[in-house]
Amino acid sequence: MSEIFKVFLSNAAMFISVYGFGVIVFDYKINKRNIVKNLLISLGIICLYTVVFLKFNGTMKTVLFCMDFMLTYKLVFNRNFGNSLISAIIYLVILIVPDLLTLLGALYILGIEKEYYYNVLAGGIICNLSVSILMIIITYIIKKPLKKIININISSSKKILLIGILTLSSIGFFFYSLISTFEFSNNIIIYIIVITTLITIFFNLFKQKIENDNILKRYDELLDIMKNYEDDIEEQRTLIHETRNELTTIRCKIKDKETENEIIEYIDSIMGDKVNSKMSKYSKFKYLPSNGLKGFFYYKVSEAERKGINVSVNISKQIENSIIGRLDTKHFKDLARVIGVYLDNAIEASSLSEEKKLGIEIYLIKNNVEIIVSNTYQGTIDENKIGKERYSTKGKNRGHGLLLVKRILSENKRIISSNKITDELYIQKISIINSEE
Repeated sequence: MSEIFKVFLSNAAMFISVYGFGVIVFDYKINKRNIVKNLLISLGIICLYTVVFLKFNGTMKTVLFCMDFMLTYKLVFNRNFGNSLISAIIYLVILIVPDLLTLLGALYILGIEKEYYYNVLAGGIICNLSVSILMIIITYIIKKPLKKIININISSSKKILLIGILTLSSIGFFFYSLISTFEFSNNIIIYIIVITTLITIFFNLFKQKIENDNILKRYDELLDIMKNYEDDIEEQRTLIHETRNELTTIRCKIKDKETENEIIEYIDSIMGDKVNSKMSKYSKFKYLPSNGLKGFFYYKVSEAERKGINVSVNISKQIENSIIGRLDTKHFKDLARVIGVYLDNAIEASSLSEEKKLGIEIYLIKNNVEIIVSNTYQGTIDENKIGKERYSTKGKNRGHGLLLVKRILSENKRIISSNKITDELYIQKISIINSEE
């Protein structure tokens, strides 16, 4: 009985890391109303750990432990089946690191004999508690990438889930073999290489999944924008058709010699309808050259409007034949990158502000093109820190885009940038110098 109790306590020590992992990666807020319920569930799961520990060995024990961890994340943290399983797999993969650190630390730092470690300490309360503490520290350090991986939609990734399970089984087999081999000899290099390779493959698989999801999301956004674009074209076509019919009606009224007041009243009613009709979004950019900028601005404005931002656009007719349409590839790419960073920052800052306003103005001044992006913002902005590392108008550690802009501007003398801050607006001006003169 005392042996079972010791195993129960050592598994309770291990459960600390399982629970801590869930709290960190799921941003779990402990609810006082669920404390008793979660405590009872946790005790039941620790009992299952104890049964698995006593009755099974090797890879089977690892797989069953994975099932127990999955049950923990499903019942205690209310995750769905796929998310619970992938969280358990990732937990077990990461657990190899603190397990090895505890083993090597005990042998080579504390000088504990190998036989004593395996026969007395391994799997005990002290070792499991040490592993749990290290596991929680490691989880906290890498919590950002872990959250991205764990929040992947598993329902559409059954192949990834299957590969993950097979990878875990392989890792479990080699890790168990490593521990067994190391108990009798120091020849473990091959096992460590194999485990490291499998872990690398495992996480690269999820990295690829994240990248593919991001690409699909962008394509979906582009499809939505193209649909809106087509709706605008259809609206414009309908408007033109209606205008022709109305002009024909006016012509008939004149032919029928209706009174001047009747004709004016009809014209006024038409003009009222036109004023109230929705202005086509793409027509705002009709003076921009068809070199990609028109679609680029349309995409960004659509993105801003989806976030509830009130966008105002004013583009001078003179831009139609300006230098902006004759830029070479390098200057065009640099300009697009600079505009992209400024618009992304403006959209995010204005979406967080109360008024949610964004302005885009493009003018031709002395044959030089000036692009002005203005936005409302929340809080205060330290103008002296903008463009410096780890600072952005969007918040802490968000200034990488502005650092890119700073580098581009230092290498491209045809693009000049300046900014101005008022109590309500952050204003960014980009000047494109006409060097053809």
